[in-house]
Amino acid sequence: MGVEAHVTLMDRQTFKLVCEQCGSLTVALPIEAQPDPCSILKCGRCGSPRGTLQSLRDTSIQAGIRHPV
Repeated sequence: MGVEAHVTLMDRQTFKLVCEQCGSLTVALPIEAQPDPCSILKCGRCGSPRGTLQSLRDTSIQAGIRHPV
């Protein structure tokens, strides 16, 4: 069973700024040109799931960061 199977719906809706496993702030981003908003972002250090691309975007919008369309 992969790491993705352990990500609950609530975990996907809330992006974790700090990794709960190792305390890192780094995030491994998808390499696709147009990644799916549901793509799971993983910790850049230990690889544990941190949330989805959409949850990261939602978090940045709540912080007042503007995004190009």
